[in-house]
Amino acid sequence: MKNVGYLVNYPDGLVGEPGFFYNYILGSNGLFIEAESPSITARVPVAECEVRGLEPVLSKVSLTYGSIPQHFFDLALDTFLADPLNEHYVAVTASSGYHFYVPVQDRSAGSVTYEMGNSVVLDLHSHGQMRASFSGQDNGDEQGLKLYAVIGNLNATPVVKLRVGVYGYFKRLAWKDVFDGSLTGAVEYEGKEVIAEGDIHCMPGQYGHKLEHHSRGLWRNWWFRR
Repeated sequence: MKNVGYLVNYPDGLVGEPGFFYNYILGSNGLFIEAESPSITARVPVAECEVRGLEPVLSKVSLTYGSIPQHFFDLALDTFLADPLNEHYVAVTASSGYHFYVPVQDRSAGSVTYEMGNSVVLDLHSHGQMRASFSGQDNGDEQGLKLYAVIGNLNATPVVKLRVGVYGYFKRLAWKDVFDGSLTGAVEYEGKEVIAEGDIHCMPGQYGHKLEHHSRGLWRNWWFRR
């Protein structure tokens, strides 16, 4: 089996050999990347284009243990609001259910250094009083297969942004795509910013080439600075 798979979504089904770590899938609406770990399966666009004669491919996020309980976000927000001037990092891990992870970390107004944990499915970090936006540094750091959240504007009404990452390719998510319950104490959007309804589709089993070797083998623990 090759490290990377290349699949084409013909009208009668997928053709190609799945990869060891992830798959590229070509459909009528463009090129997608798909990967799977014990905690998450995700498929996101790489490039949009029209390819005649193929079937479309849809974005996908499927969490092994289901939606993450709201109280994990509430814990993260309370942690960030307790020290709104500095950046903080927390995570949700997924191993026989969800768990809250707060590593030892060095914080400042512009960065946070921490030790990465095992089985992380959601990274959350704060931007203090700055806007909640994924920076170029974040894009470079967030190269795994997991969910990512940034929370900013902590001196007023906090704003949270969420996305799924598949090895450097990202797709914006809404609150309901990640958490159960309801968002309280923060908002998702600034101004008139919106995410189109139906932008993410969860379709367990569709286009389902199950990878026997999970992508988590690409990553180890290390001290991480963002």
